[in-house]
Amino acid sequence: MLYRTDDINNQIDIGNKIIETRPEIYSDETLDSIRGIIGKFYKENDFSPDDLLYISVYDYWLYGFTTEEVFYLNLLGKSETDKQEYISHMDRINYMHHLNKVDDEHLLTNKIETYRILGEYYGREIIYINSKQDLAEFKKFFAKYEEFVIKPVGMATSIGIRKVSRKDYNYNASIAFESILAEIHEVQSKYKWAKGSGVVIEEVIQQGEALKFLHPASINSVRLTTIRYGNDISIFYPVLRIGMGGEFLCCGAVGSILTGINVQSGITETEGRNEWNEHYVTHPNTGIELMGIQVPKWMELKRLAEHLACKFDTIRYIGWDFVFTSDEKWIVMEANENGEFLGQIAYQKGLLKEFQDLINWKSDKKFWWIGKYN
Repeated sequence: MLYRTDDINNQIDIGNKIIETRPEIYSDETLDSIRGIIGKFYKENDFSPDDLLYISVYDYWLYGFTTEEVFYLNLLGKSETDKQEYISHMDRINYMHHLNKVDDEHLLTNKIETYRILGEYYGREIIYINSKQDLAEFKKFFAKYEEFVIKPVGMATSIGIRKVSRKDYNYNASIAFESILAEIHEVQSKYKWAKGSGVVIEEVIQQGEALKFLHPASINSVRLTTIRYGNDISIFYPVLRIGMGGEFLCCGAVGSILTGINVQSGITETEGRNEWNEHYVTHPNTGIELMGIQVPKWMELKRLAEHLACKFDTIRYIGWDFVFTSDEKWIVMEANENGEFLGQIAYQKGLLKEFQDLINWKSDKKFWWIGKYN
């Protein structure tokens, strides 16, 4: 019998029993994967790596938190009441299925479909390749740009995304075409949850100095979440996302920094945090203070996000990634139908009650898995 408890020893015992009784879920491969995540965060403390494994399994089944969330939301030692203030990963899935029509989510999970709807707001050229019939179009694109970005279709957490150059393929379009398709096919085949096939090829965004100076190597962006309920559109805990360590990608997987943006002023109001559970007052590479950054043309960005949200009647929760360009315009980098509540990381607080009040709906499930597992 699963029950919530503040007693950490009971949590460890319950997590251990879950693993023992669910061998079809907790294979050796799955357990090794969880241990690998714990190893990334582990620092010597009151808990052994095995204890942390059992606690993370407990928190997943009792609240829906992923192993990463246990660490970067600093849930270790928090009470049952405190944990229930947060929107967990599985909570998010539940609420997204309430807000979004599942059959229409492909409009955002498939990045080329999103581009076909919103292309005028992307500010760059994008093509899609999936078979030999696309070679001619690719050759035209390849001839135009010294560098470009490849993005596998239907993936998540920036898997497979990278910037490449014509030089990487000896300036040979045919070699590049075959190599990219083979690489992306290999990436997609590793993940059973991957949706779709092929790859999106994008012109590199030329970022404006107003945000580029924070970390010039990356495309720094604003994650701005719109929630549409009835005729109202709300912007929920926007954050500024800043790259680090010379990485081109700006995402949680590579440790990019988040700082919360005041929704009224557009000024950052929290210190920096990331999904590696690191905390920064100033940027570790550029020395920029992370609180007090004015996001340029903030009101213009909010109006753009509200306008774009109206283009998706059946997808009412969208996590937008916007970039400020060198010609001082806001463009869409991506739109996500299941974007994480990054505000919980930046502000280090649970947002479940505020979110429920905003959408005027609360799940009646005691546990997220009811109806899925016995």
